[in-house]
Amino acid sequence: MYQDRIEIIFDAGHRLLKYKGKCEAPHGHTFRAEIMLRSEALDQLGFVVDFVELREKIGKWIDENWDHAFLVNAQDQELLHALDSLTEKKVFVFDSGNPTAEILAKYLYDYVNKLYGNLVSKVRIWESPNQYAEYYEK
Repeated sequence: MYQDRIEIIFDAGHRLLKYKGKCEAPHGHTFRAEIMLRSEALDQLGFVVDFVELREKIGKWIDENWDHAFLVNAQDQELLHALDSLTEKKVFVFDSGNPTAEILAKYLYDYVNKLYGNLVSKVRIWESPNQYAEYYEK
């Protein structure tokens, strides 16, 4: 079995709605996304998927949607209203709940799965150098 891995670093802000603790307040992270694809066979050029292609497609999506954005729970009307008052902003809304590392990992996994199907093995989202969440399917 072959496994390819790319890493994309991005900065984003978020807060956790109804959380009791520091993460209740708006704050930011330098996130690190790891995307892993696997295959038993290689293409005619010897790749699972060309790293350049992976970085272009996934990196572009992250840059357009999450990098330097505020990641917001759709139920967080107070924060959405505050952000709406800004002239310059980039907001990405999650209908599935708080923008935790777990939710980001699942969301990115689903996006990569649309591009590459069952080649996607897992996605990790590092929220800090010491902790990450990952999503994969059995």
